[in-house]
Amino acid sequence: MPVLPPMFKSVLQSRLFTILAVIVIGFFLLLIIKLRPSLETVSQEVNNLDQKIAEAEQNLSELQKLSDYFKSVAYLEREARLKLNYKKPGESVVFVYKNQHIQSPTETNNATKSSTILPNWQKWLNYLLNKQ
Repeated sequence: MPVLPPMFKSVLQSRLFTILAVIVIGFFLLLIIKLRPSLETVSQEVNNLDQKIAEAEQNLSELQKLSDYFKSVAYLEREARLKLNYKKPGESVVFVYKNQHIQSPTETNNATKSSTILPNWQKWLNYLLNKQ
């Protein structure tokens, strides 16, 4: 242990040095206490930014997958089939209609002729009864 000269020893043991040391330590403690809320907000903002970065990276990977799919042959073939009515040689095309009962033109003409003759309350009654 190094030996201090008597002058330093007396300064370190004086009341004035002790008071100054307590004041300096108190000042630094006050600074730390004042900076703590701002440090917490900064760390919270950093966490939020990290979450946004993770979301952006996930979106980027999804967009990359979509870009790869749009460049693929399967996508191009699907779009050609849907938009250009493309079919491969030897394939048969089948049309599926959602409406199960398609009226022929004569049925349509008969229905419009009979509906123009009927009064309005009978048309409503027929409409409501046919809905069930």
